Amino acid sequence: MKKHNLLTILMVLCLALQPFLPVHSALLVSAQQAVPETLTNSMIVELTKTGLPAEVIIEKIKSSIVKFDLSAADLQNLKNSGVANSVIVAMLQASRPPAAENENIQKESEILIPDGTEIEVQLKNNLSGQDMKEGDVVDLVVVRNIMINDVVIISEGASATARITKAKKAGYWGKSGKLEWSMSDVQTVANRKIPVRFSKSVSGGSNSGSVAVGAVVTTVLLGPVGLLWGLKKGKKATIPAGSKFSVFTDKDSTITVKQTLIRNLE
Repeated sequence: MKKHNLLTILMVLCLALQPFLPVHSALLVSAQQAVPETLTNSMIVELTKTGLPAEVIIEKIKSSIVKFDLSAADLQNLKNSGVANSVIVAMLQASRPPAAENENIQKESEILIPDGTEIEVQLKNNLSGQDMKEGDVVDLVVVRNIMINDVVIISEGASATARITKAKKAGYWGKSGKLEWSMSDVQTVANRKIPVRFSKSVSGGSNSGSVAVGAVVTTVLLGPVGLLWGLKKGKKATIPAGSKFSVFTDKDSTITVKQTLIRNLE
């Protein structure tokens, strides 16, 4: 009686579990199919012998995990087995290790620009004592990069400024024009201006002494006609655009420069 009851219970359990068994089997098969296939040389040869087009085999390579043997002898065996060149190339590409990734790191460095650092600058526009007046700004540009410890601290084309300290027009009686100016600052890569020094004085080349003597002598000989000497004008003081000058930092200056460092993440 007990044995009969036990068999009955087992039969009921089997009937109760039967609907779930196909589902379990399907899930197992699905999980197995989700695992990518690992392709080898022999599998590529088999696919080739089935007559599959090279394009199909290449797509299969791209979507699978690969473990190819690609020595010179292995490549020759693939060729002898009829594997297309395009498939062999795809095998080589799939086996290539991924390129190492790089990370850009921004680093800030404090750089000292010593007093007396030479900088070559160029005048942007013509200067003339006839047109300028005291206090006018003079625009210049840096001619070439200035580097300290292999780091550019003042770049080519950076702006530099000066100020007119004296301007005098050429006048009669041979009085020449005069133009004086001094440097103010130059722009660094840190977008900071630092002081620089240099003074320039240009004269038109005065000949007032000779004119005065000539006037005296002429007046003695010719009378009032000698006063016409006073109408002779002196030379203008001018500096043409493009003129280059060497200027110098006026004191020690420290700037903060950002550097890009590349770190290999491989």
